[in-house]
Amino acid sequence: VAAPPASEACGTDLIEADWNRTVERTGLVPWNIYNNYDDWYMEEDERAQQYEETGETERNDTLHPEEDWMVNWRYPQPLAPLQTSMYATMAVGNDSVGAYRFNLSADHRMTFCVTLYGDLDEDGNRLPVEADVYLFTTSQYQRYEQAYNNAHTTYTWWDDIDTLLADRAPELRRYDPMGWTTYRDVHMYEAVEEVSFSLSLDKAEVSRSLFNGEVWEDFYLVVDAWDNGHGKDAMPPESAVYADVAAVATPRSFVMPPASVALVLVVMLGGMVAVPAVVQRRYAMAGLETVEA
Repeated sequence: VAAPPASEACGTDLIEADWNRTVERTGLVPWNIYNNYDDWYMEEDERAQQYEETGETERNDTLHPEEDWMVNWRYPQPLAPLQTSMYATMAVGNDSVGAYRFNLSADHRMTFCVTLYGDLDEDGNRLPVEADVYLFTTSQYQRYEQAYNNAHTTYTWWDDIDTLLADRAPELRRYDPMGWTTYRDVHMYEAVEEVSFSLSLDKAEVSRSLFNGEVWEDFYLVVDAWDNGHGKDAMPPESAVYADVAAVATPRSFVMPPASVALVLVVMLGGMVAVPAVVQRRYAMAGLETVEA
């Protein structure tokens, strides 16, 4: 099987994704929104009619190539750690979100390459298209998913709040109950046609809470084709978006323990305190030495 362009950018020693063992496909679409208020007041067919009447995106094969199993809710099953390099092609509908879920470990350095393109023209060439690429942990993706659901309900209050938060800094957005951030606040690549980035973990990624204790965090590589409210994100392309995704796993021979950073800082701070004290003591003692005739 010929490797797609993103695979060529990341290397050639790649295999197809091992679905539902090391990689899972999921996504968000405008016709499959879970909302308690909508479910109480409207039936599913009325929600579909709502999108058609308001001129918003309705489901069709051209704009939305996703299959039902990709977007229907299901309980996430554990995945084996991704230890081999892989590639896959993701089809994302207009005003939708496509995502791959991975189990990443500190034993491998991961390099991701994503190449985006639109539909084919009359000559069979790929049309250029821009979209957003994000990397989330499980808890971050859940907040992002809630933001998507809020933006696609019938209640317009979210639009005003979303506009207010659009230009907030990432370190401030995380403290807002409706804000969302990417992994380490840096893996956010907006309005791009292609992107590549690397990730190295120093330990297993877990989240802790008062009631749930430690919870294992998977990673979500997201291709965003909707207006998520960020000031510099790509707008819906009014067409399907296709993403060639490659993930290269490189074994790491040595992984520094997480406490190494704290240990280095303690040593540096201790040295900053100790060195002036030693110099001062030697200077003070120099005047007390006995001088022999």
